[in-house]
Amino acid sequence: MTAALYGATIVNHIEVTDLEKDANGRLCGARVKDRITEFNGQTPDEFSIRARGIINATGPFTDAIRKMDDQSVQEIVAPSSGVHVILPGYYSPANMGLIDPHTSDGRVIFFLPWQGNTIAGTTDAPTKITQNPIAGEQEINWILSEIQNYLLPGINVRRGDVLAAWSGIRPLVRDPKKSKSEGLVRNHLVTTSHSGLITCSGGKWTTYRQMAEESVDEAIKEFGLKTGPVSNPPRVSGTEGFDDAARLDGSCQTHQVRLVGAHGFSKTLFVNLIQHYGIETAVAKHLCESYGDRAWTVAALSAPTEQRFPIRGKRISALYPYIDGEVRYAVHHEYAQTAVDVVARRTRLAFLNAQAALEALPMIIDLMAEELNWNSRRKEEEWKHAVGFLGSMGLPKGKLRLSRKD
Repeated sequence: MTAALYGATIVNHIEVTDLEKDANGRLCGARVKDRITEFNGQTPDEFSIRARGIINATGPFTDAIRKMDDQSVQEIVAPSSGVHVILPGYYSPANMGLIDPHTSDGRVIFFLPWQGNTIAGTTDAPTKITQNPIAGEQEINWILSEIQNYLLPGINVRRGDVLAAWSGIRPLVRDPKKSKSEGLVRNHLVTTSHSGLITCSGGKWTTYRQMAEESVDEAIKEFGLKTGPVSNPPRVSGTEGFDDAARLDGSCQTHQVRLVGAHGFSKTLFVNLIQHYGIETAVAKHLCESYGDRAWTVAALSAPTEQRFPIRGKRISALYPYIDGEVRYAVHHEYAQTAVDVVARRTRLAFLNAQAALEALPMIIDLMAEELNWNSRRKEEEWKHAVGFLGSMGLPKGKLRLSRKD
């Protein structure tokens, strides 16, 4: 959202089907397909995007894009599965976490409070690349047996306590210049092909800023780009009252640019929200922590409850502080196009509790249908797609056959 305000063109649910080259064999664009028209039961729009240069930053799918550029290229991604389980919040203190680098078989395990619940993980095992990887029972049970060591003898961690279990694909990379045995690296690599495809691979969430900075530096050099000052910087906060920390003079501002929502945030903002909109305290705190000063917009998009209190903010799940206004905000201000976008990528409900996410789905789909003019066929497709996705978040197999009516 911040990039869009600064002038970037943002598109999601677009699938790259091919890379295009000029007469000299240099990359000059990509052939893409719009998946949203496909979701609506129509023939997907296909078109070309022209570009001075292309950066491939696609995580575990890195090699698929590299092979569009050069079929003979050696694969560099060694995908590894990292499983996490979510337990009730009472398993950990609210402000204390634990990490143990010496488990029974030498793997690292962590046990942390997260979003009102407890998150525990993680495994590290070779895996195949799939769109929605599933956490295996063996990995889940290993985590449960390991964390049992940190609890008092009278407390048993039961399989039924697991609210969600999911697997992420860690895209470890091999340096193509080194042998297979010694080339695997835990950090990231930025490489450039003969035709000019810049690939940023490996790395992790905690190093994304450095990865972005190095990739952009390489792009400036490889594509002959010129940086310059931003003459009319956007008022990101929507008001003249806040000064951005960044000097938009063309130099790297990775660490200075404040993101959307940062400018008007304060630790007591939630009090103003409660007083102005009559929102529950837990909900107001969640909105301010998640959206910053954009919490005002989320609250304004929440429908009146027709109750004495809360006046606004109908929860989409009784167990968590997510509300109806967040669904509308996700559609209008955060590019959400599917129910999975909302349940997993704009909120964290699917990651926190697969059953609660399932119960929230009918309401989420109905709200999105109002905003995006979905017909009954699209609503059914969204249901099937989202329930299938929740299967990869630990939803029991018996629940995968439930209909919206059920």
